[in-house]
Amino acid sequence: MIIILLTVLITVGIGKLREYLKEKELKNFLKDFEYLEIENIKLDDSSIEALFLLAKAYYKEGEYEKALKIYLWINKNIKSTEILKEIANLYFKAGFLEKAKNIAYQVLKIKPRDKEMLKILLIIDEKFGNYKEIIDIIEIFEELGIDLQKEKANALLKYIQNGKNCNVEFCEDVKTVEDIYKKYPFIKREYIEFLFKTNPKNAYELIADEYHKYIDLFFNRNDIPKNIKDNKWKIYKNTPFEIKALNYLPSNLATLEFEYICSNCKKIFPIYSTRCPHCNELFTEELILKLSENKIVENIEL
Repeated sequence: MIIILLTVLITVGIGKLREYLKEKELKNFLKDFEYLEIENIKLDDSSIEALFLLAKAYYKEGEYEKALKIYLWINKNIKSTEILKEIANLYFKAGFLEKAKNIAYQVLKIKPRDKEMLKILLIIDEKFGNYKEIIDIIEIFEELGIDLQKEKANALLKYIQNGKNCNVEFCEDVKTVEDIYKKYPFIKREYIEFLFKTNPKNAYELIADEYHKYIDLFFNRNDIPKNIKDNKWKIYKNTPFEIKALNYLPSNLATLEFEYICSNCKKIFPIYSTRCPHCNELFTEELILKLSENKIVENIEL
């Protein structure tokens, strides 16, 4: 009986010691980050809840530096992995990717299954071109029972488009962009864009019945086949108004311009991105057509 009791006490003691060492490590880690004084705000312990609300308001308005100052002050007074996660998010949003990555790793030492920090690392590694690390993180998500189909497809695209030799199990059945498209049909736009660079004829064949969805990829090319454009744009029942209007306007008067809206966050961007710059979701940007004055941009080969 005494042996069992001693075993329990030792186990509890070891657990407490581990927690203490983890908190001490966090404390020492945060000393590496310069503390920024918050101007015009009187701070005391009773104002913590109000400061949380203020920091969230700054975050929502895109005032990341102000929100960061508040969270750094809070973290000096309350040691918490949740506060560290907020700081990591703010550094990430503000573009301080190395700092965000370092803090995310510190959180993961304590909470190795934290999905939010793993997602931040995934995106940062993508920006840095750390493709092996991306695969490792996706495999961690799979161990957690989360199947990231879009992240997988994006990682494979990055691997192949950057000439990497993907010889690991993660991509054993995928060797070309066409293979990725067959396995993940939702990358159709990226596949069509690839074809316009390597095999335009196949690109035009693939979009023959829905060319208007990808018109921005070839609108100013000089190799548009007659079945799509024969002096006037081919019209289908679902053809957008903007394209129909081009049939009734002089070619030297009007043309098309393009924008892209994210179906997830509804933000609009002038340039297409596979990953939304605002919400970081993949393959969510959709084409928006706009009639505009013709600026005579033509005969472009990509």
